[in-house]
Amino acid sequence: MTSSDDITLSVVKGAGLQSALAEIRPFLAARDLQTDENIDTFVLAHTTADHRLAGCAGLDQNVIKCVCTSEEFRDAGLSLKLATEVIKCGLTAGYDDLFLYTKYSNIRLFRGWGFSTLVEIPGAVAFLHYDQAAFEHYIEALRAFRKEGALTGSIVLNANPFTNGHRYLVEQASKDCDIVHIFLVKEDVSLFSYQDRLTLVRKGVADLKNVIVHEGSDYIISHATFPGYFLKDRAAVNEQASAVDALMFRRYIAPALNVSVRYVGTEPLDKTTAMYNVVLRKFLSTYPCDSKPVELKELERKTCGTAVISASRVRELIKAGNFEAIKELVPPSTFEFIRRTHTQS
Repeated sequence: MTSSDDITLSVVKGAGLQSALAEIRPFLAARDLQTDENIDTFVLAHTTADHRLAGCAGLDQNVIKCVCTSEEFRDAGLSLKLATEVIKCGLTAGYDDLFLYTKYSNIRLFRGWGFSTLVEIPGAVAFLHYDQAAFEHYIEALRAFRKEGALTGSIVLNANPFTNGHRYLVEQASKDCDIVHIFLVKEDVSLFSYQDRLTLVRKGVADLKNVIVHEGSDYIISHATFPGYFLKDRAAVNEQASAVDALMFRRYIAPALNVSVRYVGTEPLDKTTAMYNVVLRKFLSTYPCDSKPVELKELERKTCGTAVISASRVRELIKAGNFEAIKELVPPSTFEFIRRTHTQS
């Protein structure tokens, strides 16, 4: 009988990761899974006798991905051995909480790892985490900003970088609502770092006294880090990431702050973002849920000339060195930052 005692675990990261991927990729592919290229640490399980790969679990910062075991070890306790080691890797790295996205059908397996479900969409996807105390601390910190009886709005921004289009969206929300909460997506996968984006948003709305800018958190879902290794196509990845984003906001963040409306801009250029708005509206407003619906207010994008203002256009102009054109698209604080940090010396 095959036993997990016949297995040796190893942790691979850094320079050793590229060579390890040579056996990880076909191992996952044979089980209809893709390799997530953002993983920075893999826990590998090899058979002691002949050093065959029997299982793996990856870690992309604090998100566990690419968990898989070979069929012969499915009932041998290998999954729990992988869990113990990959959780230890994450906690040793200093993360407050660890996260898992998985097929809905795998919820029971990962609850056995000690994870709790934050949101689940039957037949599709589930989002789980490891440390309930860390999550409760985050929600309690948000409640300190709650204002009873106020019309409270919210905006979730990437702001890569903060443009006049973002400023327009915030201004309109500020006029409509007694208080507006801005959340920044916490990721460092783009031209402007998270800390720089946060600084630019804060400077860009500093004069709007009923606007509060919150630091990013792992509970505001990033499409850039949402794993797609267990999904067949990019559209499904984006749709399910949007659904998890909306339900996290509706179930936990909106009630903590008394938010009743969330603002987004229309998306005439990017089909992915346009789909995001459709999915967001469904899961915020009409999807059956034990939390109150949140209205999605979609505002026409601000234009400059005949074209909508977009952060992607600003990034293109930075690469082209066209600072005069950038000046028309961003607030003075953003322009000064771009001029100072992207002008070639």
